Amino acid sequence: MVALLVVLVGLTVASACAPAPADRTPSFRPATLAAAAGNADVPAAVPGPRIAFPWRPGRPELGVQIYWDDNPDESVQTVDLKVVRLVDYIVDLDANAISISFPFFTDAVRSSTVRGARGTPAPERLGILLDEATRAGLRITLRPTLDEKSLVAANPRDWRGTITPTSRDAWFASYRGFLAPYLTLAEQHHVSTVVLGTELNSLEGDPRWGNLAAYTRTVFTGEIAYAFNWDVFVHTRVRMPVDRVGVDAYPELPLGDNASVVELATAWNKWLSQKGPGVMPQVILYEVGAAAQPGIYRHPANPQIDGMPVIPELQRRWFVAACQVARERALAGLYWWRVDFHVNPATADPLRDRHESFVGRPAEQAIRDCFSAWGESR
Repeated sequence: MVALLVVLVGLTVASACAPAPADRTPSFRPATLAAAAGNADVPAAVPGPRIAFPWRPGRPELGVQIYWDDNPDESVQTVDLKVVRLVDYIVDLDANAISISFPFFTDAVRSSTVRGARGTPAPERLGILLDEATRAGLRITLRPTLDEKSLVAANPRDWRGTITPTSRDAWFASYRGFLAPYLTLAEQHHVSTVVLGTELNSLEGDPRWGNLAAYTRTVFTGEIAYAFNWDVFVHTRVRMPVDRVGVDAYPELPLGDNASVVELATAWNKWLSQKGPGVMPQVILYEVGAAAQPGIYRHPANPQIDGMPVIPELQRRWFVAACQVARERALAGLYWWRVDFHVNPATADPLRDRHESFVGRPAEQAIRDCFSAWGESR
């Protein structure tokens, strides 16, 4: 069955196998879209949906990670439309927070410089998303993330956590220069948190982080954070000079595909207990995700393995168990990985989309159930 082709002012989306269920179709605002198309007879200022459980101190961050690998050839009008549908979709998940991850680049594992490139959204384009998220009442985190493609291409064993700059002084100076305009952006656009570093295992504990954090505080008055990778988080004794630490949580659990939610939650708790017992109100899960494919509980950080069947139920159980543990541990919050900035949730194809995506799959409802229950309880 051929789905309806949805055309939004220059955005023509491919047909899917079936129309999107109504309960996950973003609530596009026709007047806003018509105004963007140049229809002067239709007012542009049309309120969109707002969040059900607004964040405030003491409440959990019920979040979704957006990954924005920019296409600078897209017009500002196209970015506007994508921003609207993305924020509407995330609000529909009962989220109260977003984290915007976006790439910056380095040339080699030994390189002492970093830079923005074609895929790095310029501050003024990011500002469009920040303003729309603020309008919707979402708490906002910015999270620049070192892209790994050039590293992996040179050596499949390398990744952002293995970089060894020839000059650390030069690397941190270069990184500070890259961050500067984004810190100014964060201060100007109501950003709550800037994640100063993500999964940079080989640089953790370097005293230069203190200087970078001190500089950040002269520009940005919000919270600064650091995201550890799952493989070091529960064992590290490193103290990063930030207000909050989090973890990109992909614990490798010794469970097969038939594991129940109870078994998964028990294993998640065993993993976290290596860090400490009981509640952890200062810890946040900055990434929680799993591909809908066999064997994922043992290696949840694995990307899609081509040729593997799509098994959405495996993904759903992982999401339910992670939420259960996060609530029981009274964590500061949880962010689901991820929604691609360019995806159109209304035309997602759960059978053919990449295995990592939760859009339109049972895990999507697991997110709603998690956030609605967690939000109502606080």
